[in-house]
Amino acid sequence: MLNSSGIAGLLGGEETLSTVALAQIYDGRKWLGWYNTPGSYTIGKHFRHLARSVISDLHANSGPGTESGMVHVDLALLLRRNSWFKGPAFKGIYSGTSLHETGPLASLLMKKYTRMSGTLIEGRTTQPVNVTIAKLEQNPGLQPQMKFDHPAPICAIIPISVSLATCGICGLYCEWYAFSMILLGILARGLTCVFVGSGELVFDHPESTVGSPPGDGILGCDHELVLLKGSENVVNAITRGRLIFHFRSKRACHMVELCSFFLITQAIAQLICVPQSSLFGQLMFVFSIVTSWVYSLWFLSYKKVEVREEFLRSVLGSPKLEKFVFPNRSSAIVSLLLFSGENEKLSGDSKKLKEIMDGFLPSGTLVWEIWKGIVIEHLTNGKPLCFDDTYWNHQNLPSEPDRSLLRTLLKDAETAYAAYGNNR
Repeated sequence: MLNSSGIAGLLGGEETLSTVALAQIYDGRKWLGWYNTPGSYTIGKHFRHLARSVISDLHANSGPGTESGMVHVDLALLLRRNSWFKGPAFKGIYSGTSLHETGPLASLLMKKYTRMSGTLIEGRTTQPVNVTIAKLEQNPGLQPQMKFDHPAPICAIIPISVSLATCGICGLYCEWYAFSMILLGILARGLTCVFVGSGELVFDHPESTVGSPPGDGILGCDHELVLLKGSENVVNAITRGRLIFHFRSKRACHMVELCSFFLITQAIAQLICVPQSSLFGQLMFVFSIVTSWVYSLWFLSYKKVEVREEFLRSVLGSPKLEKFVFPNRSSAIVSLLLFSGENEKLSGDSKKLKEIMDGFLPSGTLVWEIWKGIVIEHLTNGKPLCFDDTYWNHQNLPSEPDRSLLRTLLKDAETAYAAYGNNR
């Protein structure tokens, strides 16, 4: 007997969970899950947690026309292994906003910009840093809450057909244990999709306050940085936006919790009942499971780029992008100051310039502080970043190694200034 066949139903849960979550962006999502699926125990546990994380829309950012009594849950609970989950840190230039992690839109943006090719900047090479300048335009279609729907893939019929066929064959040959387990799997997964699909997938983000400063800020960390230039409303959508499920009442969430119990029960029943079937029945069960698992892997990559691009376009429109590959971090940060300083509110504010530099570069050491002071003084007074030996032969730096380091850093600033002048 294939006693391990019952365990097969417990595997592949993470892939299947991501498939259930991403299926919610497609039309006809209620009917895409009627097949026997692996990982029912993992899905059941996550959906139980999902159903218990309900938040009333009375305390949420409800849009116009939101019905009284509606509730929502955060889709991030199901997408922790997926790139739609969360993005990198963000530091606001004017608002002072500091976020350790951002929303799914920021995550998608970073992945898109990482794949872009950029202009290579010549200079002292240590660890290259990519800098992308994103000029965001106000999108007339951007609303506090936005809905998305895409045509469902035709291939979704394959796992459904295989599960129904194997279930029917097992019944025809009186393989009642395998028949009942495949049927139970079809019902458990199908009912879960019906109740989860009864909610609406919504992209939700806070509106900016009237009179708020520009939303410009720096997104990213380490060797991938993005300067977001645009209104606070658009930047909020990137940094604070999230994907949520809207349900008309808590009753639907209670049904989802009941389905989670159904999925966990199914997983336990499979461990007990599938080994009681003959070799033929077990093979039919495993075939339905493997087909569903292969479909899940395919579904996670189905039109992945197209769906993400459409999502980004519907929220952000078509921002103007420029990407540069700087040879080291100090020149990259100076370039961010130069491109940010196109706004007069920043170019004349030495305190904000210092805060940006301290946030991304070493601070507290004498050489670095002198270098920052020289660069900031030139920026605030509108002077070109061009230096001679009078700058690195600083009176407060008696040692030659310190003067050599200052000269190197000033050359990095000149590299950034030359790149800015050639691409402004």
